[in-house]
Amino acid sequence: MLINCDIGERGAEHPVDVELMKWIQIANLACGGHAGDAESVANFRRLAAVNSVQVTAHLSYPDRENFGRVSLALEWSELAASLDDQYALLPDVKWVKFHGALYNDACVNNALAEKLTQWLKQNEIECVLTPSQSALALNCEEQGIRVLSEAFAERAYAYDGERLSLVKRNKDYASIHICDEAVTQSSTIINEGKVLAYFSDQERQWVELEAETICIHSDSELALELAQRLQD
Repeated sequence: MLINCDIGERGAEHPVDVELMKWIQIANLACGGHAGDAESVANFRRLAAVNSVQVTAHLSYPDRENFGRVSLALEWSELAASLDDQYALLPDVKWVKFHGALYNDACVNNALAEKLTQWLKQNEIECVLTPSQSALALNCEEQGIRVLSEAFAERAYAYDGERLSLVKRNKDYASIHICDEAVTQSSTIINEGKVLAYFSDQERQWVELEAETICIHSDSELALELAQRLQD
């Protein structure tokens, strides 16, 4: 299973993050928008080289206070300038994954997805991690940018009858806290192309979800065990 991990968000030498680098295939390195800095980027890039891990630039709204999890109503020029500053930490890396609210907004806001796609094109980005059929995925595919379709291991999904999304973090079931359940969700997505998603607070149903890579959040309490289990 191709595992990607949002990492480098807890300093340059967090012990769990360092160990995770031995168990993943793609490291999404925080570039200062929501977390991370030049020191953490340099150290995790070194670990990526040692462990033959693909690096992506993990870019976000410029909002360290809220860890990039709040949508910001920025003028495009301001957001683009921030993305430029973040990407300057990894200017030769040609894979990108957006983070948090920016990631979610780019899935559903076509105007934003178009602008982000143009920014990716201008920076000669070759591959972007985003959900299959998201607004960003469709725009990138039109522009010849490779899309690596992504799903999440330890986050629950919601379904409104038309679109899958991650359960909002203010719900007590937003994250999966039992490793067996996260392993089952990941395996079912990859092998069967479906996920058990909430359509109310108590009820769930199977919904189609195709993905080529599974994301683990490094700050999940399951992260290390989950990465190891998924590689067994």
